[in-house]
Amino acid sequence: MLNFRRLTRTAAFATVAAVAAVAALVAVASPKSAAAQDARLTAAKKAAEQIRAEDIRRDVDYLASDANMGRRTPHPGAPSPGYDSAAAYIAARLKLLGVKPMGDNGTYFQHYTVTRSTLDTTKVAGAIGAEPLKWGDDFIVNNFLVGGVREANIIYVGDGTRLLKQGVDPYAGFDINGKWLLVNTPAPRGGRGSAAAGGAAGPTPPTAGRGSVPSGVVGVDYTTINEVARHGGALGILLVPTPAWLARWTRTATVGQDLNPSVGIAYAQFQVPRVLLSVAAFRRVLAGTGVSADEVLAAESLGKYPASKDLGKRLKIDFAATVVEARPYNVVGMLEGSDPQLKEEWISLAAHLDGAVPAAGSVPGNSLPDQYNAADDNASGSAGNLAIVRALLAGPRPKRSILLIWDSGEEVGLWGTRTIAYGPWSEKLVLHVSNDMIGKSRPANSPRVSETSAPDTIYITGPKLLSSNTEANLQRALKEFPFINTDRVYEDVASEFFYPRTDAGPYLERGILIMQFFNGLDQDYHRPTDEPQKLDIAKIVAVSKLSYGALWLAADDVNRPKWDGIVPSTLWWVTPKK
Repeated sequence: MLNFRRLTRTAAFATVAAVAAVAALVAVASPKSAAAQDARLTAAKKAAEQIRAEDIRRDVDYLASDANMGRRTPHPGAPSPGYDSAAAYIAARLKLLGVKPMGDNGTYFQHYTVTRSTLDTTKVAGAIGAEPLKWGDDFIVNNFLVGGVREANIIYVGDGTRLLKQGVDPYAGFDINGKWLLVNTPAPRGGRGSAAAGGAAGPTPPTAGRGSVPSGVVGVDYTTINEVARHGGALGILLVPTPAWLARWTRTATVGQDLNPSVGIAYAQFQVPRVLLSVAAFRRVLAGTGVSADEVLAAESLGKYPASKDLGKRLKIDFAATVVEARPYNVVGMLEGSDPQLKEEWISLAAHLDGAVPAAGSVPGNSLPDQYNAADDNASGSAGNLAIVRALLAGPRPKRSILLIWDSGEEVGLWGTRTIAYGPWSEKLVLHVSNDMIGKSRPANSPRVSETSAPDTIYITGPKLLSSNTEANLQRALKEFPFINTDRVYEDVASEFFYPRTDAGPYLERGILIMQFFNGLDQDYHRPTDEPQKLDIAKIVAVSKLSYGALWLAADDVNRPKWDGIVPSTLWWVTPKK
């Protein structure tokens, strides 16, 4: 599970209709069909016995062994033999079980491209019309992802903040697609910007420019330059050179790294480049446009901005860069559904295979003083999902197909998850089930002093807010597969563990329902002390059995999983799949 700053917003949202009310609407099946379905469920419950402690202990001990060095995802220029070994282990198990491979060229390995671009500042240059701009004197780059020449007209947009409920829109009447946006926005107050909104090196939410900080919820009450530029297709952002920004002049961004092509929001690097102009270059941009440079420079302190305007000036920036690529990969397989029609609807079962480990720890003979083995995060879920596959193969095949995923790049930006969620398979996906950290507990009978779940309990997020029939299947699973209790404290859109700090985030962004099982954080999280001998194997068994039961019931239900609950405000741009 990703390690990022907790979000602090709180909000109250209504849940979906009661499960009992939904059940009352279901047509009564004939006695014969009901008996057949009962027999299938009985067989599925029997198959849960294939989820065994000895198998999970064997698998988790291998995955989290010292030899695998934490299973860090291969990066550009940084191979990871430990990840390769773990992936080969999963693939060998799938082949032995007869699981259909879904990777490249008939393998279980689905590769994707990650690009790292490094600016060559001796060649980076720009121009305002025919007037040249020099790197380091006239401009610096605050954020960039990919190299190349970007050239377009410039539109000044004030502070760039839409106050949606007040009808304030600095972009009204302008087509910003493919344009540079010149904006007054405060410099970050330190650290990284919001991963959900701004991405790497992104500004914090700006003042509204009318003497106040935006109140309410982003996407509901207001949007900032980050959201508008990203969703509106802006070519780039030009930052007005206020004293706060100029104080950061030496903090240039010269490296961009992400999926290629970059897709998604949560933990993706912000795709829109940002350029900070010097005061002299800024005045050249506004010269002869009718917009006063002095008024724009003073606007933030005064809380009053000139009107938005297409400046009629053309800006060209050559982001000259050297490029290094890597081809990390997920492990993927398929269990085809038993129903001729419903098998075209897929439910994914996922666990991230990589671990959070410093780059120096991913190669033999590393110089780190401590070994990172990433046992709970997430050898526990990876081993649990292998056990679930054994149960699925031992029991009656559900009607829908199950896409099996052990993804990579989770700890560095949800690379593998975003590859699948934004890829062609997403058109078939109707539900995503994730097991991320399912092997740790707070001490028995202790008060809840940490985020870790109790020994007999697992956290679940997703269906209660989003889907009445998926929640109904989960509640039925709790009765038919009563191996562990659930805590829904994070079933709250204000929680970071609902979004974006979740492997399921990219699926939510695509309007795909989620069901995530996780035990919360403990003192060993992302530390060398996350060792396999500390895992509660019995808990992994219990969680895996419940996860299997909920997955099987949803996959075998004649009713398609349906997003009929709320669209969380944190996902304001999302349209749920019908």
